[in-house]
Amino acid sequence: MKQVLSFITENYVVLFEFVGVLVMLGISAHVPSRMKRLTFTGILLLFFELVLYYVELWTQSFETLSIARPLLTAAKYSLYPYILFVLMMITVKTKLSWQKNFLILLPASIAVPFYFSSQWTHLVCYFHETNTWAPGPLRYLPYAIFALYLVLFLVRNIVFLQSETSQIRGILYFIIFAPAVGVLLYLITDYSDDYSALFTSSIVLYYLFIYLHFARFDPLTGLLNRQVYYFDMNSGSGRITYAVSIDLNDLKLINDSYGHDAGDAALKTVAAVLKKNVGRNGTLYRIGGDEFVIFYHGVDEGAVVQAIEKMRAEMAKTPYVCAFGYAKRGPLHTVEDTVRYADHEMYDDKAQIKKFQEAERRAGRPGNKTV
Repeated sequence: MKQVLSFITENYVVLFEFVGVLVMLGISAHVPSRMKRLTFTGILLLFFELVLYYVELWTQSFETLSIARPLLTAAKYSLYPYILFVLMMITVKTKLSWQKNFLILLPASIAVPFYFSSQWTHLVCYFHETNTWAPGPLRYLPYAIFALYLVLFLVRNIVFLQSETSQIRGILYFIIFAPAVGVLLYLITDYSDDYSALFTSSIVLYYLFIYLHFARFDPLTGLLNRQVYYFDMNSGSGRITYAVSIDLNDLKLINDSYGHDAGDAALKTVAAVLKKNVGRNGTLYRIGGDEFVIFYHGVDEGAVVQAIEKMRAEMAKTPYVCAFGYAKRGPLHTVEDTVRYADHEMYDDKAQIKKFQEAERRAGRPGNKTV
């Protein structure tokens, strides 16, 4: 009982973080279920490693060797690469094939028999009957394997961050590299070979970031949502040069005639078309039921018009029609003013589309779109 209390006291912060992440997993509505499962698995592995570390530390106090010590040491060496693998998979957006997982885990899996047989083969390390540690010719194998997976972990996250903004990359770089630097300091100074506190703190920060990150997106279309629209309108107003207002025609008619599933499908199709053709200097938002806005920076009017024409051409291949309007931000205009002018142009375009559709119907040409 005394040892259990000592374990809880010495690791109270880490255990508190474990429980905190598990609570967040249960209430997080924005985070994908796959990421939740991986985070939960990572937490369990970290807790298991922490228990292994302290039980092995306890066996070090024995006057004579217990067979538990080399087995616990081998288990601890084996576990670290798998923890890094699970943490690495959190940043993978799609599930990897079993062949890729097999190749990634192959070095760690090959090393496991060396660890567990080392007490008898003396290859990695072993313990004398006096309970003292002795190195083998492969003494650095656990560190080499760990370093390999640490590099894979960093590379995987760098690849993941390529598609993010510089601000988000900066935040994630800190969350990822800070514990990696801590591990290197532990190794250089021989401070400890227990990295559970570093990894746990990193998971807490990473999961909090991921939760906030996914909360920025509209769950139906995957586009940036209205909250981010307002935030960018204020924080990034100095860079915005053009605003484009877009509206899906007759969404209510689609919902009333074919059901809300059809309406959702229409919004997803429109969002995919807009996202594909918005261009690198445009930021796309869904700000309402059938309303979208694009903010452009660092482009001229020709680039904006060209992007809109591409979107119109792609929309013509779908059953849906969108109205477009754009406006340039003048030197004395706020972003809100610019969006208002773009809205005005969009409503003019919507009126022209309605007139054209009505003329087509009166002419008895059924080929026009119903939406």
